[in-house]
Amino acid sequence: MPTQVKIDFIVPGFSKCGTTTLCALLDLHPGVFIPAIKEPWYFSHDAFETQHECYDEHYAGARDGQLLGDGSTDYTGYLREKVAAQRIFDNNPDCRFIFIARNPRARIESSYREMHHSGVNFGLNAPYALGDCLRVFPQMIQDTLFWERLGTYRDIFGDEAILVVFLEELKANRDKVLADCLNHIGLSASDMPDTKEIKLNAGSRKLYDSRLFRFLRSNRFTGMKLARIEGARQDQIFSRLGLRRPFGKKPLAWDKYALQVFDTEIAPDSRRFLQHCGKQPAYWNLDVPAARLSK
Repeated sequence: MPTQVKIDFIVPGFSKCGTTTLCALLDLHPGVFIPAIKEPWYFSHDAFETQHECYDEHYAGARDGQLLGDGSTDYTGYLREKVAAQRIFDNNPDCRFIFIARNPRARIESSYREMHHSGVNFGLNAPYALGDCLRVFPQMIQDTLFWERLGTYRDIFGDEAILVVFLEELKANRDKVLADCLNHIGLSASDMPDTKEIKLNAGSRKLYDSRLFRFLRSNRFTGMKLARIEGARQDQIFSRLGLRRPFGKKPLAWDKYALQVFDTEIAPDSRRFLQHCGKQPAYWNLDVPAARLSK
């Protein structure tokens, strides 16, 4: 039996652009309900027909009259966006969307840190060089093509259903951005409680493997034993030993291949996206500082 949930609004992207923070802020409004697992991945699930009851359970705690929101960034993942968008339309053709974007260079760097931080949970060893990481994980590139990703939802739902906000502006003027978001889904910002205690996620706290730990993880004998330890537990144990290390605030180096991909594929898409959103081309500085280019 199809889900009983009629979804009212979705924050489907863009991943690594502040969706978690934005959903946490919106969920503070008494007229909004976003489940504790803000990314149920229902509409993009490969086994969609088996997930209806589970999706219902996510929203069982919603009160009458609350707008139901979903923050699954998989809905703008380039492999699943088309099927997800069509399923959302079938669920509610009047669904509203809030997209949050950020400087694509910063988004690539955040995605790189996430690949190193979370790869352990999926048995993945993210390459240390940014260019190699882009080769191994093409979604890092594709999911940064904001204009291309937005196109699927514009085609199906139209521009009126879509609001685009920017992480840079959420940081600079949180109240205004939240008011715009709430207005887009038909709610008043006057009912919004104070949000000062909600902090943005810090990429500097993400962890990566030391070279020694990567060797141990890749070794056929030690790797099998390490794989039996849950990812969060590995972080807890091996960060104390200096084998899982925080990125901190050290700038990420860009190699020749990474720069080439950014300049030829991502930057042109970003300029079209900014133009569509009414922003000046210089809104984002798309140049990588010379000091951060790898030798």
